[in-house]
Amino acid sequence: MKESLIDWEPKTKTSRALTERAKAVLPDGVSSPVRGAGVFDPYPFYVARGEGAYLEDVDGNRYLDTVMAFGPVILGHGHPAVTHAVQEQAAKGMIYGTCLPLEIEVAEAFVRMVPTAELVRFVPSGTEATMHAIRVARGYTGKPGIVKFEGHYHGNHDQVLVSVSPSLEEAGTEADPASVAVGAGIPGEHYAHTRVAVWNDLDAAERVIRQNRDELAAVITEPVMANKGFIPPEQGYLKALQQICRDNDVLFVLDEVITGFRLAPGGAQEAFGLEPDLSTFAKAIANGAPIGAFTGRREIMSVLESGRVRHAGTYNASPLCLAAAKATMGELARDDGAVYRHLEALGSSLIAGLREVIDASGIPAVVQGQGSMLQVYFTDLPRISTYREALRSDQALFSRFAHEMIRRGVFVHPDVFEHWFLSAAHTAADIDAIVKTAAEALDAISSG
Repeated sequence: MKESLIDWEPKTKTSRALTERAKAVLPDGVSSPVRGAGVFDPYPFYVARGEGAYLEDVDGNRYLDTVMAFGPVILGHGHPAVTHAVQEQAAKGMIYGTCLPLEIEVAEAFVRMVPTAELVRFVPSGTEATMHAIRVARGYTGKPGIVKFEGHYHGNHDQVLVSVSPSLEEAGTEADPASVAVGAGIPGEHYAHTRVAVWNDLDAAERVIRQNRDELAAVITEPVMANKGFIPPEQGYLKALQQICRDNDVLFVLDEVITGFRLAPGGAQEAFGLEPDLSTFAKAIANGAPIGAFTGRREIMSVLESGRVRHAGTYNASPLCLAAAKATMGELARDDGAVYRHLEALGSSLIAGLREVIDASGIPAVVQGQGSMLQVYFTDLPRISTYREALRSDQALFSRFAHEMIRRGVFVHPDVFEHWFLSAAHTAADIDAIVKTAAEALDAISSG
């Protein structure tokens, strides 16, 4: 570690200076905690530009990117079609506060691509998408309660900032998990109607749903636990969970903020054959432009039409973001979804390559992923299936591995609860380079 810092600090002098400057005007020097010195050792690198699958920092260093802005950049940085669309719209005006043809065009594309989308509303972020989906569920059913799962992150609002990353000491038992607020500033009454269950345990979920069915409006779940690395559902789990919701008159809300437009053109609901009552989207809609959406059955979404449920906002359906979304969705749909075949091939190759070099290193670890999403866990377990198993993996060792990758020119986020994303701009040669760098990083770890 010290030896690599000798090389790191001289070539990132501007980033080091910017880190100190930022601390004077930003709490912890950042606008989001996953970006700062609390995660990056000894400080983060500051990016000047992105191009395709690469980032360039303010000191001129280039990095092969496996973070892709935590998932939104599905086509690659600076994609020409998206850039042109945004530039063209910006020249016409940034925002109008009126209706515009673009919102109809993007909504029509949404309905074509997402199997269960009948009516759509646009928002500026994934947080607002999940917040409003829950509000719609409550307004439609007339019931206040929701169930969320331990380890799942559904945005930055009080009712779901519960048991996102509790310690094992705080979490309670698996049979009766505790409701643990994420930090101070969240009054207990704000999540009094939020029940917590352990994910991938169908019996436990059914027990919580049946016991609380009279007050439950919805169950909200990620289709893949993607804010704890990559934890896939057990075979048949999601369809069974959906049926339990149906049987108990509870809405099934699928949070596709991460998986939407990434696992398949229609998201995870297409990949897993699901029919959620409501679903939420954000990250990959617009290749990085800040936009989200919530959608679902006409019968449910129609509560917005009567004014029975409130949804409004100046930046909803922003012209700039809609222009980026239209261009992105057009690229994703091109040639019968050829992008997804490319991403699947790249992801399969990277997962296989990482498994090979990990096996050769002798360091116990597993690689989990699907399509263009994956994560490495340093663990003796053959598979990570729950948040608690992910929490028991060697997070410090993963952080060291990620830093060794970064210092060799491959950007892997040092937090094991984040994960790797690929883009359409990545190539087979890039995958080979990532695997080669991973072998070198593992060798450095093995050497002490």
